[in-house]
Amino acid sequence: MYSTIPIQRQWARLAHVCRALSSLEGHKLPVGRKSIDGISPPLRISRSPTDILQALAATVGVDPTAPHYKYHDDPFLIPQSNYRKRAYALSAEAGRKAATWIRDEQAHLFTTREWDPPMKMKTPYFNADPHIDAFTPRPIYNDESKVTEEDLLYTINNALLDDAIKVYQLLAASEGVNDELKLSLLQLLCFYNEKEPIGAEWLEERWFAAATRERQAATWKLGGLADKIFASMDPKTPEAYCTLIQGMAKYYQAERAHAFAQEAIEKGVPLSTGVYNSLLSCVGFLKEGTALRIEALKGLLTEMSDQGISPNADTLTACLRSISAWGGGQILQTIALQIMAEFKELKIQPSLSAYYYMLCLFCKERGQRIDILTSILTDLENRECLEASDAMDTHFFITAIGVCSDHLQDINLAERVHALLMKDDNYKLVGDAYKESIYYRHLVTVTCRHAPFEKTAQLLDMLIPNIYVPEPSVMEEIIKTLEVAGAGDRLAEVWSQLVVFGLAKRIKIVEQLLNALCQCYTYQDDEIKEKIRNAAADMLKFGQLIEEQNENRRTPTQQLSATALANIIDLCADVNDKADPSWEVVGEALGRLRSEQAVGVPDKPEILASVAKKAANIGKPGIAATALTYLAECGFEEATKACVETLGVMLNRPTDEVQTLLQEPKSALVASLHPSALVIAEAFHLAKTGAPMDSSSSDSDSDSSDSD
Repeated sequence: MYSTIPIQRQWARLAHVCRALSSLEGHKLPVGRKSIDGISPPLRISRSPTDILQALAATVGVDPTAPHYKYHDDPFLIPQSNYRKRAYALSAEAGRKAATWIRDEQAHLFTTREWDPPMKMKTPYFNADPHIDAFTPRPIYNDESKVTEEDLLYTINNALLDDAIKVYQLLAASEGVNDELKLSLLQLLCFYNEKEPIGAEWLEERWFAAATRERQAATWKLGGLADKIFASMDPKTPEAYCTLIQGMAKYYQAERAHAFAQEAIEKGVPLSTGVYNSLLSCVGFLKEGTALRIEALKGLLTEMSDQGISPNADTLTACLRSISAWGGGQILQTIALQIMAEFKELKIQPSLSAYYYMLCLFCKERGQRIDILTSILTDLENRECLEASDAMDTHFFITAIGVCSDHLQDINLAERVHALLMKDDNYKLVGDAYKESIYYRHLVTVTCRHAPFEKTAQLLDMLIPNIYVPEPSVMEEIIKTLEVAGAGDRLAEVWSQLVVFGLAKRIKIVEQLLNALCQCYTYQDDEIKEKIRNAAADMLKFGQLIEEQNENRRTPTQQLSATALANIIDLCADVNDKADPSWEVVGEALGRLRSEQAVGVPDKPEILASVAKKAANIGKPGIAATALTYLAECGFEEATKACVETLGVMLNRPTDEVQTLLQEPKSALVASLHPSALVIAEAFHLAKTGAPMDSSSSDSDSDSSDSD
């Protein structure tokens, strides 16, 4: 009685398979209201492989404080500096490149997959389920290889330029190549100028590659395979002319590109809009002088109109690219505005790269302040979405935020630029890691200079350190902002950030931080004061550690200045407890001053005088003697008065009695004074006369006992 159940299940499965096969490439076919199993699925909707992931991600949102997904989600493994981020990502990619090299060099080891289910067909490279072309070894071609046109088509479609050239040479020597494949190979050669491109799968190498200015020079390979293939084509089709002209123009072989364009026009060969766009982008190489170049540009646009060729957004971009490369000035700016107005009449929207060239033309760093960015942002904000159409589109946002920071110095415009970048999926237009770092450098700089402190603090908390690690110049701006705001707590945290970011060895930043800590120390709470003293003590210990590590190196280690050491002494001496560890730091800093392990002399010697008096008051006569001896040896005029006042505190005597006591000979003072007090008396005589009390005496030990 149960024999019909398996049959019904099998029919249900067969019906499910038939319904799955009823939709091909998104074509929706109606499904019956009710199936055998009682389930009526809806019509099939075509989706990409990542649609579900994107829907799930939209429900969660983006955490701006989280590290990049490429790093391990472990606090101890997340890189916190630019160097470590770069090394981490490139190291991981180097492992993948090594695996790829092994796969290609030992291709015979990867012809089958032993873990495939049994009964699979063991055809090399095709037994995987599903088959993934990227994981299969690259074919190797040599002079003994037997190739077909399919091999040539495979190398062209996968942009294997060197292999495509080798296969073409083998085919040309045997059976020849048809014109369609010749055209495809010609397009590949012209696009890459016969140079093997960097693999698109190495994202980190591209992401962390330092941006270099494009070399605008003729780099087209003259007499190369592209020229030979074009010469061998008979008849020469319009596609062949367009391909060769665009390739020459792309690599700035301007004269030959224009010559071939004139030849095509004379022969009645139609040219495409892309050809004229390429010619417009290199028109400046044909003429010398702004006036002649403008005439040549207008001539090409007129020729397009005569040929009945409609311009597009790339035409506008090509015109502005050429104009911006010719320099600046009111004439070029007027021409650019005229071209923009004409294209707007044609209902052609400028791309991001077109606006980038406009900013380059109008917003020179040392030029007149012109606010063209406001109208550009208004146009972009009214668009539904921003799409990348040119490689230079990624330069717009970093240029726009740079204009806000350096040229216009406008925080409101900077906020509009940042809001536009964060809108929808626009963040992909920020570019690679180098451009991203430049963008945030300008954003943080303009925010620190012109935004309220609350907004600045919020931005810093969101960006640092996972999204952006400040460069030294930006860190200086951050320290200035925190100093003006009196944020002692945040300033104390800056020191730990300097250590983590690898900036603690930069003496200029450390000294600026010390000065900022001293400026805002007075009006901080006791808890924050303790954090500041601990940070100052760590700075001194870190400097000593670096000197010990670099002791055997030939290059000398840069040392803290005497002013920086005086600031450390000033901060750490603000304790009333004789047993506080801060006094040890004060003693170490004074010892470095005495042993000339600092650059220059303190800017404020009164700091040391005040510390000496306080040390004597709490029972640290050795520290007081060291500080006053250093002041006397450096010849500061504050030393004389400081010696008298400090001795008065130590001996509990008024100033008049101390001055009378100091007039006695050294032999009498030795018998009546504490060793530390005697050192102070010698410092007084040195500061007053410029000579020691006794020419035969030597300097007493400034680190004498602190006992009474």
